[in-house]
Amino acid sequence: MIDYTKLYKKYLYKKNELSFTKEVVIEKIMKKFNAKSFSKTEVLDLINDDQLEYSKIFECLVIDDPQVLLGTFSGKEKKYHKEELNDNQDNPLDFKKIKKAEWSYNRLLLDEQEGRRIDIFLESKDGHYISEFIVRDRCEKVNSYLNALIVGALIQTGKAEYPADIENEYFQYYLENLNKNNFLN
Repeated sequence: MIDYTKLYKKYLYKKNELSFTKEVVIEKIMKKFNAKSFSKTEVLDLINDDQLEYSKIFECLVIDDPQVLLGTFSGKEKKYHKEELNDNQDNPLDFKKIKKAEWSYNRLLLDEQEGRRIDIFLESKDGHYISEFIVRDRCEKVNSYLNALIVGALIQTGKAEYPADIENEYFQYYLENLNKNNFLN
């Protein structure tokens, strides 16, 4: 059982240190996961995403270092990727039927599905802090880390979608992520 009262007290003590600018977030992600920048134009379906405002996406990062990926995916996620790999081998993509301009995009999707890359898309509506993010494909460790990095600024600027209330399940999730990623120590 998680002691949210204890986590909340630690959060109150540290909360002024938990608000990170977009530049600091990018630096931390790049350092922790050996991530690299890439252009949002490489991801053809991103313009139609209903979670992020395309014009406000300021950074796309890829984690594709095999050693980093090995230590980043959970056992359950690795199992999912193996199933996707087997399915894609049984039902291969026919590149003859794909427009040449879409080959690299389809390769990107296969690499996400099969666990050879994780893509991170970052949005900033105010130009200073990250307002939203997406992690593709299935990686709880990266999702957890980003949540811990980003929500503090949203709370401090009054832009969080939920209150800093110990009874709120989303805030509890944030506290868990702060703790899991050692931001409360």
